[in-house]
Amino acid sequence: MQPDRRLNLDVDSPEKVIFVLLAAVDAFNDTAAELESAWQDKSAGKPWTVIAKELETAAARVRAALGKIGFTL
Repeated sequence: MQPDRRLNLDVDSPEKVIFVLLAAVDAFNDTAAELESAWQDKSAGKPWTVIAKELETAAARVRAALGKIGFTL
């Protein structure tokens, strides 16, 4: 299985870090939904949902921090 290139943090500009984090959020939320469906158990995907929320928070914090130094996205 090839790694998803969208999830590679080896990027050439600061805004792309945010895009990678948000792509990971989407991927982990999808994984959570697939696990919940496959296992018919709401808690099956919970760890991935928790990680997705943390990454979403990180993306927002990176965006805000870059804005504070005048970097516009």
